[in-house]
Amino acid sequence: MFSKILVPVDGSDNSYRALDAALFLSEKLGAKVTAIHVMEDVPVLHIESEKLLRELLDAYKKENQLVLLKCSEIATKKGLTIHTKLLQGNPGSTIPNFCEKERYDIIVMGSRGMGKFKELVLGSVSSKVLHHSSCPVMIIR
Repeated sequence: MFSKILVPVDGSDNSYRALDAALFLSEKLGAKVTAIHVMEDVPVLHIESEKLLRELLDAYKKENQLVLLKCSEIATKKGLTIHTKLLQGNPGSTIPNFCEKERYDIIVMGSRGMGKFKELVLGSVSSKVLHHSSCPVMIIR
């Protein structure tokens, strides 16, 4: 039924719980798991030093890669291997687009729990993915 599972992670406890759920499904179904992390575009103000800008962006990328490294470590502790991918853009649109392009069968992701008012005003990434995905989405709390 599900042979390719996509797990968007953002470093939150809920996203790691989603990874655990995906790994459980993977064990039961023999599915392949890919954890992705979407780096949001950084608003770059005027920085005169090209070298400083490059250093800042490199540090930002390394910090984001640590989220995926932790996912690999979690899987390894369970005796499993996963694929990881670092993407860039708006998570609410990047996740469903990547899922459709790479033909994943299901997205397993954590809910954010921002609070009702903030979610009403801003919307959550999980809500956007749920409404724009072409495949089933499992939300883990």
